[in-house]
Amino acid sequence: MAAKRAAGPRRLTLGPVLGHTDHASTRIWIQVADDPRLYAVRVEGAGLFAFESTEAAGAVEFGTAIARVTGLQPDRRYGYRILRAGRYLAAARGSVRTLPPPPSMTPLLFDVVSCNGSSRLGAWQQLADHVERAQPSFIVMMGDQVYLDEDEPNIFRDHFGAGDSPRSRAARRQAMAANYRANWSREPVARLLASTPTYMVWDDHDIRDGWGSMASDSETLVAQFPRGAGIFAKSTAYFEDARDVYWHFQGCRNPRPGDHADPLNPAQPDPAFPNYVDGPLPASVRVGMPFVFRCGRLMVVVLDSRGARDVFRKDKPILGNVQWTFVDQVLARVPADIDALAIVTATPLASQDPDGQTQRLMGGRTDDVQSFRRGDEQELFHPPSKDGKAEGIVKSIISAKVERLTGTNPNLGDFQVNNIDEARDQWSHRFARPEQRALLAAAFKARLANRPQGFKGRELLFLSGDIHIGCSFEVSAARPVKAKATSLTTSGISQIEDRQPFIGVYVDRSFALAPGISAELKDVIVSFNFGVVTVTPTGSGAQVQTAIAHEGNGFAFELDVKDLI
Repeated sequence: MAAKRAAGPRRLTLGPVLGHTDHASTRIWIQVADDPRLYAVRVEGAGLFAFESTEAAGAVEFGTAIARVTGLQPDRRYGYRILRAGRYLAAARGSVRTLPPPPSMTPLLFDVVSCNGSSRLGAWQQLADHVERAQPSFIVMMGDQVYLDEDEPNIFRDHFGAGDSPRSRAARRQAMAANYRANWSREPVARLLASTPTYMVWDDHDIRDGWGSMASDSETLVAQFPRGAGIFAKSTAYFEDARDVYWHFQGCRNPRPGDHADPLNPAQPDPAFPNYVDGPLPASVRVGMPFVFRCGRLMVVVLDSRGARDVFRKDKPILGNVQWTFVDQVLARVPADIDALAIVTATPLASQDPDGQTQRLMGGRTDDVQSFRRGDEQELFHPPSKDGKAEGIVKSIISAKVERLTGTNPNLGDFQVNNIDEARDQWSHRFARPEQRALLAAAFKARLANRPQGFKGRELLFLSGDIHIGCSFEVSAARPVKAKATSLTTSGISQIEDRQPFIGVYVDRSFALAPGISAELKDVIVSFNFGVVTVTPTGSGAQVQTAIAHEGNGFAFELDVKDLI
């Protein structure tokens, strides 16, 4: 009697998830419990495509894999199913619609979301209903795809100090991966990820709240304060594990080097799309992981403000020099037929007044730096809270007044000291201001780069998340020519700020962003939300419309004590 063949897995561990899609190809991602080479995807009308592991040859830690499907027709929906060893898996299916060809005048619609905590479903069902009706071309997920430091089990709390042995690191990485599975396997999240191309960039909660804005993470400060070396070593190991997991679960699906061919020489990559990250980054290397892609006459530039972040570094503390080379190249070489340019930054380029009350109260405090200098890990991550609220506010105002007179903040009181990183996370913080000004100026200049004579300047759009409220600003520039742009923040899809007031604390009404560039608040949303963007080419330019989709009350309270500081 023949031996009975052992049954293999009947379901995927996680997925499928759609990634970078253009007019002729798409990426499909899965996570499996065994050898990824056993799996393939059959695409209706296109054939069978094998999955390849995202991990080094011979190593299977996460079981993540990608199939690159090619030979597709533009602007057409294809159904697909996943197979293991030639047999279809239960519920492992979806569909994908390819994008229009690059020169197409087809109107576009896409969605933007951020801040996806797993404790609440938030607006995911509303987004799913919208996607079913409107069929967006893609979704940009602008950071905090998971909350490794807040959702239970809390990975940062449970694993930060677990040790640096290979076994401890492996356990931590598996715990991080489990957080992704718990979050992305929820209905309707899983259904959306299987049927709409998504582009993902990380933010702090994909690592730890305030990553790169705290003394614990700073290569600059550890060189000055040797007693903090132990804290820095733990933070670096934790960061590198979170970055590896990010790559295998998010980054590997984004545009890769060579995905965009040079129109004049198809055998070579297009220099206007210089994507340079093609795999997990080596340990001890910190660089940003940006990417750029196009959909018809829209170009989307997605920047990484965590990969190289060290707010205490004097030169390019937010994006880093390597990423700035990418930014300069992309914005100088925008193809002539691009009519709309969207720039994605996880935290908003326009939200807070650099001279507003939040930055005055919190922007100059150095409580965490002093704890790091002493090597006090407990106080750094869990600062004491002894003052009453009123007393703490008064002390903070006095502290800020002293700083304005002397240039040094005495760190009086403990009001909101656990949120110092929130102030430093903002582009309006003094450490980030030079890059904020440079990025805004370069973006407005790119409206006219390589633009044919007689054509209008490109429509410009800034997209962001992070702050747990939705808002939109009109950004106005006086030079090189007068122009306006929209800054749209949609945060969060399932994580929302429930503390009042909002205006004057999280966002300000009207302020200068850079010389000749100002921002004016147009809308604030304090319920779960996502963004909807439409781009309609006109022949000489484009019309861009944005909306924040939400349910419930959009009213926000205001508080302004700036004049007391």
